[in-house]
Amino acid sequence: MSNRLFIVFLRQPGKDDWRTDPFWEFGSFGCTGCHGRNLLNPQKKHVDSGDCLAFVQGGPDGCKLLLITPPVKRIEHGTTRVEIRWCKTAKPFRYSSENAPVLAQPGTKNVALVGVGRLVNKANRSTAQAKLASCVRTRCQPLDANAATELFAAYSRARRAATSSDFIQSYADALPRSGLHRSLQDRGRDYQNLLAELSRSHLPSSCRQLKGHRK
Repeated sequence: MSNRLFIVFLRQPGKDDWRTDPFWEFGSFGCTGCHGRNLLNPQKKHVDSGDCLAFVQGGPDGCKLLLITPPVKRIEHGTTRVEIRWCKTAKPFRYSSENAPVLAQPGTKNVALVGVGRLVNKANRSTAQAKLASCVRTRCQPLDANAATELFAAYSRARRAATSSDFIQSYADALPRSGLHRSLQDRGRDYQNLLAELSRSHLPSSCRQLKGHRK
């Protein structure tokens, strides 16, 4: 375990937008190309095996820390895509859970956590949520030791206080608003189709043609 911790700031889906990633149910992030231009840039090795990811979701109840993963495994799909995997038994908080740690409270000007606040509170934005989003949305560097320790501690306290009802039962539970719903079976097919597509994409063209012919 490296003890390095990276923040992943998840965008809010629109009304008719089914944001596929992360695949919480299968312990996977990155297959769709999310953060492929920054944190998961395949040309640069920002996140490596043994690191941890802190997933943060913004919404009407503030920016919440949904999950700090166990140490991850980095998987490179050719030269075009990086996937991060972790033990799928680690489930994120529901966004609606009152026990999910809130990193940026709605209606406040600054992030209260000392370490993270030191990183974001100087940003030229009017709210704590906007400051956090502005500073970490495309961030590629791990948190410094103090901020990482602070987040690990806050997350551990929240997990100890939580009950099973605080954690997601379906992908939609991690979203800040209700939207399109897909079953676990459909999500599984989506994930396997993406993996198959990525597998084909970095084969030599002759091999791709053979695969297509066999179909």
